[in-house]
Amino acid sequence: MQSNFDWRDAKEPHGSLPRPNRHLTALAQDVARLAQPLLPAGSDLILGLEATTDGQIHLLWWRQRDFKRIATISATPEAFCPADSDEGAMQEAAAALLDYLAGRWPSPPEALGVVTDGTGVAFAPDHPAPSAAGWLLRHATGESTLAMILDLDPIASCGLLTGAKSGRTFH
Repeated sequence: MQSNFDWRDAKEPHGSLPRPNRHLTALAQDVARLAQPLLPAGSDLILGLEATTDGQIHLLWWRQRDFKRIATISATPEAFCPADSDEGAMQEAAAALLDYLAGRWPSPPEALGVVTDGTGVAFAPDHPAPSAAGWLLRHATGESTLAMILDLDPIASCGLLTGAKSGRTFH
């Protein structure tokens, strides 16, 4: 699936935008910070956040060692977890980030998401739905490359998704 999202800039070697996007960075920083309590220290968990055109926000957890999805929380904004819970705060932050990111596509895809390790946030412009079959494996094997909004920690659970080569920086 090719995206209609033009995230590459011919003048920039790493797929960067011509200038930093401070609003996107701030939204991603919130997501990374709020993901930390949902990713226990020493765990091999990967957290995906995905918005679908039916208005759902999905929080998806996978195990790094076998790419098995182990948990999902899905809800529309009116059914989010309480805002003072870790999950509710993440749902709110994910909705804001994904809504802003979707606005950068001329025609947003059916599902659009990011992954986080609690440090960085990344997405895949050519394969925007982290819940799609084979998405994690495609990135772990280097078949596809992630665009970094904030750099993932190369030694944390999402480090394998950047492959042997470093991911492209989004801005």
